[in-house]
Amino acid sequence: MALSAAACGGGGNTNTSGSTITFAAPVSQTGAFGQAEGLYTLQGYKFCQNTLNAKGGINFGGQSHQVTLVTQDDQSVAATSAQIVDGYNDKGYKFILSPYGSAGTTAVAPVVERNGQVMLDSNGADTAIFTHGYKNTFAVLSPSSTYVTTIIDALAALNPAPKTVAVIAANDGFSQHAAEQGVKEAQAKGMTVVPSPTAYTSSTKVAANATDVSPALIAIKGLNPDVIIVSAHLNEAVAAVKQASELGIKPKLGFAATVAPPTPAFISALGKSSEGVLGSTQWVPEITASDSIFGNARAFLTNFTTTFGWSPDQYPYQAADAAAACEALALAIEKAGSTDASAVRNALVSLKADTFYGHIEFDATGMNTNKPMYVIQIQSSAFVTIYPSNLASKQATWPAVK
Repeated sequence: MALSAAACGGGGNTNTSGSTITFAAPVSQTGAFGQAEGLYTLQGYKFCQNTLNAKGGINFGGQSHQVTLVTQDDQSVAATSAQIVDGYNDKGYKFILSPYGSAGTTAVAPVVERNGQVMLDSNGADTAIFTHGYKNTFAVLSPSSTYVTTIIDALAALNPAPKTVAVIAANDGFSQHAAEQGVKEAQAKGMTVVPSPTAYTSSTKVAANATDVSPALIAIKGLNPDVIIVSAHLNEAVAAVKQASELGIKPKLGFAATVAPPTPAFISALGKSSEGVLGSTQWVPEITASDSIFGNARAFLTNFTTTFGWSPDQYPYQAADAAAACEALALAIEKAGSTDASAVRNALVSLKADTFYGHIEFDATGMNTNKPMYVIQIQSSAFVTIYPSNLASKQATWPAVK
């Protein structure tokens, strides 16, 4: 099955075996992201590789080319990600799939640019990555500016809508930018941010990947916000929910967080305490999108979770991000009809693809800015899509705290 069925451009049917094409990725298998986000990203890349090859590979020039995936553990260290990608270039690997996270992707992007490699960014959402004029990095995911704003929009649509929100943010570029934009959106929706609109840069700022966020929670204690929002990653969000209970801090309506809630590790870490928490996510299986490789969004979920043993009620969205990045790279190679990095880069610039992940089209900076985000809630240890309303699988349980 030719990939071109999913995108504008590309080749036709093939019946001759061609050379293999290498996709290379530094992926966290140890360190802060190794047991969750990095694992999800790696599984998404592997699933894409296997699915592409089972469908006949990448077709151009009258030949079908199989995909080889090369990975190396970056230990969740951004500088190591960059070193690995530089080493890939020494081996002639020009097609890069990003590491997990904005810090790693930020470190890799200038290396890719210098080496004339091409990188598809699956899980680095910080918009700062795309302010340096890089020409060879392309992100399939929604930017950091939408992570907290989408939560605010979902909260505003609930009854009762919160009047006060507190925002805890990790001290990394992605989390700080997401919080900044979220605070602006909350104010635009008539919500009051406590203890102040800039607290996420000071009193409610926490170290990235921290397992102790109690100082930020203590800054909130006594203010009784309707909702506490955590702009961070898995460790910080788990710590916030767990330590809030220990400190007797209870939002009137509920908790929400970026990144962490729509991951199986969040539920396994918190158990019943995860119930009712809202989370923004890049992908949900209810979206009405499909392609010739993965099928529709629901088919992707079924096949991915069956392959890696996840519950279809608890699926890691980062894997969908990773598979979409891998697919976009394959589509661009077919569109270019070549494995020349410059030709593939030019194909990515004009790529317009409707996929299981949604529409992929890059702006002048390399971002997929028109892609929306979604909000899930954990109900009975399952991910339930609650926003936007046209994709909601269930009504939100609200207020979420008892």
